[in-house]
Amino acid sequence: MNKKKLWGALLSGGLFILYFSFFFIVLTFGGVLTGDIPMLAFIIMMIILLIPLFGVSLALIMRIREIKDGEEEESKKY
Repeated sequence: MNKKKLWGALLSGGLFILYFSFFFIVLTFGGVLTGDIPMLAFIIMMIILLIPLFGVSLALIMRIREIKDGEEEESKKY
């Protein structure tokens, strides 16, 4: 298992997840506390923010499994 590749995947995926999570939390509390955002617009914004969060989380999990299984090292043999 390559530690540099694992840390690179965790760092890039983790930072992206933190970035979008921050906006999700800010919009959630901003929408709930102020009440200025119409409910439909609020729901659409939440969905727009959740889609990349789930996608990057799944891609990060797949990349970690790929690094741990050594698939990339196996393909270099051919």
